[in-house]
Amino acid sequence: MNTGTLGEIIDKEDVISMSDNTFNDRLIDWLNTQGYPLEMNVAEVLQKMKYNVLQSEYFIDEESGNHREIDIVASLHKEIGNIFIRINFIVECKVSKEKPWVIFTSKNTRLAPPARIAQRAGSRAGKIILRNIAHVDEIQQLNLFSLPERPGYGLTQAFTSGNDVAYNPCVSVSKATRSIAKEYDAQRNERYVNISFPVIVIDGKLFETYLNVNNEMCVSEVNKGILLWRNPIVGMPHTVITVLTKDILEDYFSSVRADVMKIFDYIADNPTITSSNP
Repeated sequence: MNTGTLGEIIDKEDVISMSDNTFNDRLIDWLNTQGYPLEMNVAEVLQKMKYNVLQSEYFIDEESGNHREIDIVASLHKEIGNIFIRINFIVECKVSKEKPWVIFTSKNTRLAPPARIAQRAGSRAGKIILRNIAHVDEIQQLNLFSLPERPGYGLTQAFTSGNDVAYNPCVSVSKATRSIAKEYDAQRNERYVNISFPVIVIDGKLFETYLNVNNEMCVSEVNKGILLWRNPIVGMPHTVITVLTKDILEDYFSSVRADVMKIFDYIADNPTITSSNP
């Protein structure tokens, strides 16, 4: 099926000759090929979980200067003292039912517990908070900052050649994460704090591949992976991207929502960590 614009797949004569039901069916088929139902479903789930949700949010690509679109920005916020803290999840949605995604993992791909926290995207004020909580044991133990036994170092879509379908979403969600964080700095008001986490949700299967102790390649299906991407798009040595299947969407965002509330509580109990000299 042609997956171009609606005008390309249904011309004027088709519209005249088709019944309403046929037209609706073809329209729904086209929408499904473009991934809109996944984006709408993810947004609906997050809204029900009391996230503030923006769909089709635009950001400025610093390299090209053009406006780009990101599927979803879901946020939680709290005013603590004289600062307003917003924690964003920048979400890109991708449908890949016939061609699974594969995350390359290794036990040697590691980050020390403080780095798992400090190497995240945020405004200047957000990065200060991240650095100040990076050595706190109870924060290090949160699922939001945890890593699997074998973190990922690469991501691809299986059974393809040429343009890597998995690479582009990684770039897009990372650029959006950086851009949204920098918007807070542009306000030149340290009262407003941002911390952002890039997430890719796929409607399809996700596999990890790694070498076992005998240097044999192993493949196993997973529903979540953490990519420690050595691409400093967000302004850190690593860009940490969570990749998950839609099957665990509710479980994941329920867990990290609880973690965000714990972070807010910790900041409220320890207000000096918002300062560069706590």
